Amino acid sequence: MCRRTAFLLSFALALGPGMALAAGGGGQEAVGRVLFALGVLLLAANLGGLAAERLGQPPVLGELMIGIVLASLVVLLRGAEAVAYVQAEPTLQILAEVGVLILLFDVGLETDIRSLVRVGPSALLVALIGIAAPLALGWAVAAWLLPGSPRAAHIFVGAALSATSVGITARVLKDLGETQSPEGRIILGAAILDDVLGLIVLALVSGLATAAGGQPLSVVAIAGIVARAVVFLGLVGGLGHFLSPPIVRLTARAGHPEIMLVVGLFLCFTLAYAAELIGLAGIIGAFAAGLILDPYGEGVRAREGDTALSELLHPLSTLIVPLFFVLMGIKVDLGSLASGPVFALAAALTACALAGKLVCGLGVVERGVSRLAVGIGMLPRGEVGLIFAGIGTTLVVGGRPVFDQSLFSAVVLMVLVTTIVAPAGLRWALERRSEGPPSPAAPGDDHG
Repeated sequence: MCRRTAFLLSFALALGPGMALAAGGGGQEAVGRVLFALGVLLLAANLGGLAAERLGQPPVLGELMIGIVLASLVVLLRGAEAVAYVQAEPTLQILAEVGVLILLFDVGLETDIRSLVRVGPSALLVALIGIAAPLALGWAVAAWLLPGSPRAAHIFVGAALSATSVGITARVLKDLGETQSPEGRIILGAAILDDVLGLIVLALVSGLATAAGGQPLSVVAIAGIVARAVVFLGLVGGLGHFLSPPIVRLTARAGHPEIMLVVGLFLCFTLAYAAELIGLAGIIGAFAAGLILDPYGEGVRAREGDTALSELLHPLSTLIVPLFFVLMGIKVDLGSLASGPVFALAAALTACALAGKLVCGLGVVERGVSRLAVGIGMLPRGEVGLIFAGIGTTLVVGGRPVFDQSLFSAVVLMVLVTTIVAPAGLRWALERRSEGPPSPAAPGDDHG
């Protein structure tokens, strides 16, 4: 482990002069600078992800951390020009956004609409509390500590805190063999529903920011934003039952399994554009495209025996999705976190993020289920929280981003803490449950 860490640091140090040269020009063409920066970021992101996996952490954590480390070391070695270039280069930003769309498309492919319908009362209550509690806490704390920021920033902070990364929790439950346990079923059902509700919340807060410059909207306008998101996802999800088979049959006539990937990406990008046309975030359209092609998460393929679409997508997503997260890391300003007010904001947001998800364990109505384990299982924000934060930096209210540099860095720190704490905490809570007293209803325990 130490050798791998030393290698990553040496790698970043060695790249410092090269990145500065790319930013400074040196007579190079603009395309060459972009290609060099892209190569550096892709390699760094994947090395960071591999290192995180070796340490038992989610790859997204390593991709984010290597961005933070790389930017800090390059600034120390050659100045801020290279980092500023990477942060502002539009080509890299567009590629990173494409990576996010592919990620949400993949999530849509893995989502079984029937599982959303079948969620029990516990999963439903856990998801609702897990959205409402952190949203309210984050909004309140942001309004308290950032009184000079637009209201859209306060709401968007709450939205970022409401996110849950189902992928991280699912991986931990699978490693522990707890996927089919009562806690595992409730966590996974609630997290999937949380993802869908989170997209609706994102549509709402984005609409609030863009439609009214962060000022209050009428109840009718707010209802209209929510209705568009619900109808869009519901309509697309329902159409998937009818459209998926003919699309698959048409693709099968080509005789090449790879055509399914082309059709999938076409739908992903087209629906992302359609979502933006009606005032929703592009990632909602990408998620909906996955629901159309594979509404039941069964692994859609052109013909029997062909490679499933999710498997065809895997090499592309492995290459380009990490680009978004390493760029998020590069945008973090460690210097701003050294400021007392910014660090206090980050600590307060982290506390709200932890408390807001832990309290959702109270939504468990079954006896004999560890409410503590369920609450901890909903903690990680992971890639979902970073996507919310990234979108916050792109929305502009009153001539400035909803998330400025300091607020963005504070939210990223919250994402890091919740993502690190959740896997170890979930293991501990499930072991504590199994070692507990035989009677789950005993007074004073955590088993409901």
